[in-house]
Parts: sequence; structure tokens; C-alpha cells
Amino acid sequence: MNKQWKKQAVTLMVAAMAVSGSAAVYAAPQAGGSQEQKPVVISAAMDYGVLVNGKDVTGAGFMNTDAKLVMIPLRSVSEALGFELDWNQEDRSAELTKPGSPIWTLVQTGKDQYAVNKMYKSLGAAPVNVKGTLYVPSNFFSEVLRASVAVDGMKVSITSGEDDVKKETTSGKITEVIHNENRKAVHINGTGTEGIILNVDESTIIRDAEGKNIELKDLAKEMEIEAVHSMAMTMSLPPQTYAYEISVKSDKEEKEQLATAGAITDINAEGGNLRVTIKGQGLTEQSPSEVILSLTPETIIEHKDGKAMKASDLTADAEIIGYYSPVMTKSLPPIGHAIKIVLQ
Repeated sequence: MNKQWKKQAVTLMVAAMAVSGSAAVYAAPQAGGSQEQKPVVISAAMDYGVLVNGKDVTGAGFMNTDAKLVMIPLRSVSEALGFELDWNQEDRSAELTKPGSPIWTLVQTGKDQYAVNKMYKSLGAAPVNVKGTLYVPSNFFSEVLRASVAVDGMKVSITSGEDDVKKETTSGKITEVIHNENRKAVHINGTGTEGIILNVDESTIIRDAEGKNIELKDLAKEMEIEAVHSMAMTMSLPPQTYAYEISVKSDKEEKEQLATAGAITDINAEGGNLRVTIKGQGLTEQSPSEVILSLTPETIIEHKDGKAMKASDLTADAEIIGYYSPVMTKSLPPIGHAIKIVLQ
């Protein structure tokens, strides 16, 4: 699998401290760094038992009293869940994969950044090496490996089963297809910071309107799709998530439409005909970046979540996507007939 991660050597040493019955794990300064990292204070004992699918696993966990998170051994627990762990001594990182599963991640000692849906996510505590064993926060297994995690007293119970992964279905129009060596994704229902980005890989099932399997390269802007994706999303703008399935609902009618996404720069209701001027970005090769759209009673106006809206909801500076007929005037900006307006 292609990875482009910044490699960073991290050296850890464990020092016992007799301060209120606790110990401290110290992370040495990074090579070339100017600031010394703060020690991570943990409880003195490895006293949290770990169960995977009801069975005890090798090793116990401890409480990171600074982050208030239980840290548990990565290798023994992930392997009990069916994952394969590949350790890289050079940058002290661990790559986890699971045969037949789309889940992939990479964790690095001393860095509170975990690969989730092709993006980095902070979990509140960095992986820490204690006497040769790498520990990660217990929520790593729920947030990243999609297992169920429950902490009850001094026991951590982890249950696998991707069938229990929470999924949801979202419909929308494709506004961008990202298909290059380093990234594969589909942006729907918006541009820039709007909408949702669906990350895809070789395990994502993509079907055309007739139900036949196709590839990412076969998808195009303006296609109406339905996506089954993880409920877990990044906190970025736009949010990103992993797509299990993408089904094309319509790829014919939409090709006969143009679309421009941007802000309303002018609203004109003179003569009883409502017109809005949109300035931003054309979503197809033929779509201009600025267009004036005439609205009629047949024009559909809705919010990006599908809720019906009214023409009175359109205000200056509102971010919208305007869908319109390719038949337009030759003026600048051109004037066209609005088929649908989607408020972002």
C-alpha cells in the first residue's frame, strides 16, 4: 500500500519514580527539536485486564493519568482481532492491515495522530513504548479498528465484528472525483469546505445505474449517487469518511444540466421574475463561474440535506449550487433557467 508519511525517529525510556505511587514515561526530544517533551504519567501497575471476544489476551493495560485513558498493548489485541502488524524499527511505527478488510492504519510511537479514513485523527494520547511493548489508548480499537470497546472497572472488553460497524446512506451529486496516485475520493453535495468527501479504495464497491460493477474512473461530475459509508467522520471541513459502496442512481439526465457553485452576489425580483446571480466555480467544463439564473414555480429549492426551501430563503452571500439548462444567453454573465437550487 502506498504510504507517504514523514519519518521521525523517536526514542523512549521508562524511568521509575516514587511519587505518589506512580511512574512516568519520558519521551526523548525529537532529532533536531528544541523543546523537551513532557513526561507521560501513568499508574504504577499494569492492572487493567484485556478481553478480546471474551478471551484474555497477553499483556495488561494501565491508566494514563494525564490523558485519563486506559492504554492497552497494540500487538496482542490487534492480532486477536485478526489484524496483521508490520513493525518498522526505523521510524518506530506499526502498520496494521486485515485480510479482506478495507481497514488500514499506521501508528507511530510518540505521535497522537492515527490514520482514519485516509486522514489523521487525534485520540487524546500518543502510542507509548513500555519495556518493548507498544501501548495505544483503548479508544483506538473503536475509533480506528471499528471494534466495540467497553471499560468496566479494571477490565477492558473488546468485541470484533465489522458487521456491527455503524453505517449510514447518503445521496447526492458528485462535484469532484479525486483519482491520482496518492488519493482516491469522491466529493459530493458541495465544493471547497462544503459537502462530504467519500474516501475509496480497492475494497469499495462501485456500481452503475444498471447495477454493474464499475471503477472510480467511470464516475463523473453531476452524477447522482447513493453511498453507504461509515458514520465515523473526520472533524475537517469538509468532513471525510470511508465509502463501502457507491451506486450511481442517474448518469443521463444530469449530463444535460450545467451547475455552478458559489455565493449569491445579487437578487433581483424586478418585473415579477426572480433572478439570482451566482459567482464561484463551474462544476462542469461548460459551466461558467458566474451565471444569472431565472427562477420559476417549477424550480426546486432545497437544503443540502434534502429539506425543501422557499425562494424567500435565498439571501445575499448565501452559498448555493445552481443547476440549470445548457440553453443560455450569450451575455456576460450568461442568463439561464434554474432547474434546482441547493443551499449549502
